[in-house]
Amino acid sequence: MSTTAYTPVPTTLSDIENGSAPPTYPPLRTKALLARLAPTSPPTRIRRTLVFLVVLTLSSILLVFFVFPPNSWSIAFASPFRGQDGAHTVSGGGGVGSSGSLWNTDYALPQDRLQENSSPFFRDSHPTLHSRLFLARAQAEIQARGLDTCKGKLGGAMIDGYLENAVEYCKPSGRTASSPFITCFPAGTAAPQDTQNRWWPYPQSFCHSSNLTHSSGWGGDLPGRGVFGARDQCALTKAGIALDKDMKREMFLGKEFHSGEGGDQPCGETVDHPVLFVPRQDRWNPFHVGEDLVTTFLALTLFSRHAAQSYQPKSLFGSQTVEDELWSSLPGAYIRGGALEQFRKLRKDLEADLEPTAGLQLVFQDSQLPTESLFAPLYDRIGAWTARRTAADALGHGGAPTCFSQAFHSVGAGASLLSGTKVGLKYKCASELVWGASLWLRWVWGLEPVLPGDEKVSAQPALEERALGSSEFVNVLFLSREKFDDATLHRNGGLSTWSDARHILNEADLVVGLRSGLADMCSKLTAVSGSHLTHHPGTLDCTFTNADGLPGSWGVPLHPREAFALGNDGNSTHTGGKALRFATLDPTTTALASQLGMIGRTDVVVSVHAGALGLTLFMPTGRASVIELVPGGVRGNEHFHNMAHMMGLEYVNVGVSKRVNVQSVVDAVKAVVEKRLG
Repeated sequence: MSTTAYTPVPTTLSDIENGSAPPTYPPLRTKALLARLAPTSPPTRIRRTLVFLVVLTLSSILLVFFVFPPNSWSIAFASPFRGQDGAHTVSGGGGVGSSGSLWNTDYALPQDRLQENSSPFFRDSHPTLHSRLFLARAQAEIQARGLDTCKGKLGGAMIDGYLENAVEYCKPSGRTASSPFITCFPAGTAAPQDTQNRWWPYPQSFCHSSNLTHSSGWGGDLPGRGVFGARDQCALTKAGIALDKDMKREMFLGKEFHSGEGGDQPCGETVDHPVLFVPRQDRWNPFHVGEDLVTTFLALTLFSRHAAQSYQPKSLFGSQTVEDELWSSLPGAYIRGGALEQFRKLRKDLEADLEPTAGLQLVFQDSQLPTESLFAPLYDRIGAWTARRTAADALGHGGAPTCFSQAFHSVGAGASLLSGTKVGLKYKCASELVWGASLWLRWVWGLEPVLPGDEKVSAQPALEERALGSSEFVNVLFLSREKFDDATLHRNGGLSTWSDARHILNEADLVVGLRSGLADMCSKLTAVSGSHLTHHPGTLDCTFTNADGLPGSWGVPLHPREAFALGNDGNSTHTGGKALRFATLDPTTTALASQLGMIGRTDVVVSVHAGALGLTLFMPTGRASVIELVPGGVRGNEHFHNMAHMMGLEYVNVGVSKRVNVQSVVDAVKAVVEKRLG
């Protein structure tokens, strides 16, 4: 093998010119551009100078474009969204999976304020306080809209009913601050006759405990996960023994409590902050997961009432409790426009009253790991501490018991607020609790920017009875099952009876029909790269946007391309015309945060009857519309009819066969959308 001496690569042109280095290819370009603009001919020098200046100017413009992209312009320079009365609402902030806020709230924030709850690191560190605030807001919104609540059947009156039925389940002979104690709150046949919650379809009981221990055990079923006990004697009362009998086979704390368990064994771990034990029934179906979340909200609200420093049984001071008085005047103030100060007072009073419940943590005793459920992250923002999952973090680990200073024990959601009215019967009343749970969950996930009583809130515009025709855009979302069903067919060779009842044969044709039918309502079409939609201009002053091809439009009031189509020369300031957007969402292929970001900004959702409609829990309460396509195999199942009415949503039922009549569905959707565009 031959070798040659190393020759350094020349670094200057002079090395080549003076012969100290061989020529190279391509030639080195080391002379400055300005130096090369000095030819011998003056006209050439001037021409090159002009070229240089043009290049410099264009480069500066491009630099500005990349540093401040069009979406930033639309947010920074667009006029704030105005409702029917012209009052400003939110026009900045973040939210899940998007750079835009919802733009259809009843409050306004300063333009320079960033939403804390839009951060991926946000936690609701005081959920008992915030559940109460959002329940109060729900009560105010419902009354302001004049909606029927069926005498508060699923509202604040239900909380009163639990408290009225309170049972001392077990108590020590002499009570001290460290004594064990259990109070339970029965409903259904476990509650006394002729009481508020006797109608509940099965025996049920929340419980509140103090100073209990928990034996060693990992998450799972009883008895393997361990049991609760007490280091000091906590004797069952007569009422407690009767409750055990009335609860029959239904799970509650009494089934897990062994009064002799714990004894004198020292605590291996002491949890001094309050905890909420949450039984979860499902890890896959969004509707059942939604049931668990609503039940969690109910538990937090009940816990906040019973654990409040001001709590006393109603029998001690008449029918009006201190808690009732805190918000009794709010609905009227909300209608009159004086709710901001009312909410601030409410928040101040509650912060002091609920100090014992601050710093709460969720505890799951089931066997579910976060990696085993798509919807596990829905709980990640709830509580001051990361939720404790005993499937991976055992209680009483090492043999010594875990001791809890204060705990609240929720119930299984087999019949939740979403299904307790019986899914085979139509329920048409608003629910303060479901409405409040939706507001709270939306706030936790950055979809609702305002916390009631926030000192930074600057204005409360007049409340819209229903946001038809009030915003600059209408977002229509179709929830798809196509990929889920295709994957199931591929893996299993067929669909289960349950899946087949929800399967439609021509979903692709339906999506095409919806897209073209909605497009033809508008007089203009938004330019979207790769979209080959044939447009037959309609009569409505709107531009149709295929949001599947322009996903950035979903989170802003008006995308620059939409503004351009409406004749605003790319300026996203609203001048009258609206954007009508259509997108599809397949939960099978979309991350949870993106699902929430889309459904949370949707005005009209269209879907066949399926669990994915459980995501409507995150839609704007009192404003959105649900169009449910109901195949023959699931008729008579009113889950989503009832849920929509509980949240004040418009509900439309369209009966379909397995091969959908596309035009009939398109006509039904257009009728709903036209009211919003009119």
